[in-house]
Amino acid sequence: MPAYYLEALTVALGIVLLMAETFSSCKSKSWLGLSAVVGLIVILGLSFIAIGPESKPDAPWAKWPLWNFYQFDNISRFYKIFALVCTIFVLLLAIDYRKILSRFTETPDSEAGTGEFYTLPIFACAGMMWLASARDLAGAFVALELVTVTFYILVAYMRRNVGSLEAGVKYLILGALSTGFLVYGIAWVYGTTGTMNLDLIPSKISQLQSTTPLLFGVALVMVGLAFKIGAVPMQVWIPDVYQGAPTPTTAFLSVGSKAAGFILTIRFLEHFSLVKSPAARSSPCCSSSLAPHSFSEISPRSHKRISNASLLTLRSPMLDLSS
Repeated sequence: MPAYYLEALTVALGIVLLMAETFSSCKSKSWLGLSAVVGLIVILGLSFIAIGPESKPDAPWAKWPLWNFYQFDNISRFYKIFALVCTIFVLLLAIDYRKILSRFTETPDSEAGTGEFYTLPIFACAGMMWLASARDLAGAFVALELVTVTFYILVAYMRRNVGSLEAGVKYLILGALSTGFLVYGIAWVYGTTGTMNLDLIPSKISQLQSTTPLLFGVALVMVGLAFKIGAVPMQVWIPDVYQGAPTPTTAFLSVGSKAAGFILTIRFLEHFSLVKSPAARSSPCCSSSLAPHSFSEISPRSHKRISNASLLTLRSPMLDLSS
């Protein structure tokens, strides 16, 4: 099965469940979460048999121009599986959280306004899976924004809770700021090299008379990605957003969203570094963030704020597994 079917099936699952929830008269929305979990488990199983064009070079689909923007290798497979597993656990957590969620939505003590909370993570999962296979800066940016815009909604989903609304506003403003850095950096990289294809950038670098504009663009992109993964000193938004967001969203943000940022960082840096190991490329970023994160929220005021430090510590070994 071609690997791009995984994202197509994930998006189709989200659309089907979203439409089913719209026309359903069932008062409880737990069936949505359970249906999403079952569907993602099926897609997770298919991810183990998915293949890229290298496995069947003579197949008609292997010659499609799509593969100029999409790649499938061991790192892609690992992060797709990671995104699917993460989303499955988040949906299970959301099902258990539904009573608290309904208390702070537009209709208290009713689950009428909570259906989208079980379908939006599916679209975020599709964006994370696309990021893992990104071969082009434009496609990577669109996939990253699919993830980010979905989280804007999930963070502020408890509309009757001031903390959730405050977290949503902070995340929206700082997320838009980081997006500006990222887009501006991509524009500089494209203007310098004349291409957005990550595989073609190394060959273009050797033809440049000056690499200063390219380095400036790379620096801007890294600033934007540092916001996305919460690397020091761009981590100031994380504690307040984690504390105000619904607990399943906090779990998704701290694991799935950061994994998406890391895979995009790996895909981007591997074309500008002589170091071949993804873990080695990203270890300076992880190391520089561990100590400040560990001590910044040492006061036990909120378990969500403390999880900010502990989960970053757990994300560093994940890079070794993917390599």
